[in-house]
Amino acid sequence: MNACDWSVPAALHGARLVPRQQPGSRVPMRVTPGAFKAAGLPVPEDRRQWNSYQLSRRCGFPWTPAIDAHVGRRGGELLGVSGFVCVDCDTSLAIDGSVWLDGFRRLADLAAESGNVLDFAGCIAVRTPGNGTHGQGWHLWFGAPDRPVRLGPLARCPLIEIKNRATAPGSPGYEVRSVPDASLARLPAWLAELAGAPRPVVAAERRKGSGAPAWRRLEGIFDFLRELRDGDQRNRWIHWGACRCAEMIAAGELDAVAAERVLLAAAQDNGYVADHGAAAALATIRSGFRTAVAA
Repeated sequence: MNACDWSVPAALHGARLVPRQQPGSRVPMRVTPGAFKAAGLPVPEDRRQWNSYQLSRRCGFPWTPAIDAHVGRRGGELLGVSGFVCVDCDTSLAIDGSVWLDGFRRLADLAAESGNVLDFAGCIAVRTPGNGTHGQGWHLWFGAPDRPVRLGPLARCPLIEIKNRATAPGSPGYEVRSVPDASLARLPAWLAELAGAPRPVVAAERRKGSGAPAWRRLEGIFDFLRELRDGDQRNRWIHWGACRCAEMIAAGELDAVAAERVLLAAAQDNGYVADHGAAAALATIRSGFRTAVAA
């Protein structure tokens, strides 16, 4: 098998991958307790954690021909870590199924406004299949920029999102359309400028006691969430914060009731509770708790 036959293009072989259970699913591949024992890891008490994500300690596995073959059959998630970023361009559909807003076209317009041209020369371009709410879109994989950028939707267009993890190219339904002849280009400077610098997270003062690291993380999550405003996808980020808290709860570092109270307070401060109600905020928080346990 030569380089052009791989499901995941060779330029992305330095990333890490999480094999998925079946095509079209985002559930990590199930594994047996013996896999944890063979890796010298304790077997999770919750059977839902017997999966490839937990087996890799949430870091994914390095690329191998066997994992590549699995991605081609069943799909996987590619974790760019610090080496790669994905520009996810969605297509929003109208009620009748026609295209309402096209994130890729908007990205091309933004490039023109900055005096640049959007092309596939230096990136890996992947056509995405879409789902019930979004039409077909694009994943554009670039090398990480020289400086950190803010991950998440662009302020200029929420349909364009910069991620450091996404469905691996070559997964079923994801068609690789373009691969650079040379090395992967870095995220264009004009796009990095549009993304902006990462949102600052205020580090909390160290607390005494064994729970200090967990409390510092919790306060960092609180500081981040409370600064979100309408248009920042507050629901998505509150769910993300709940997932991070659930990981600390599962490790015995954090009390679930305290974490829920802090997350709800952040949702109140950023206006989410005022706009959607406390019940909706709690539903998002508890969904994050359940999702992280199952992951």
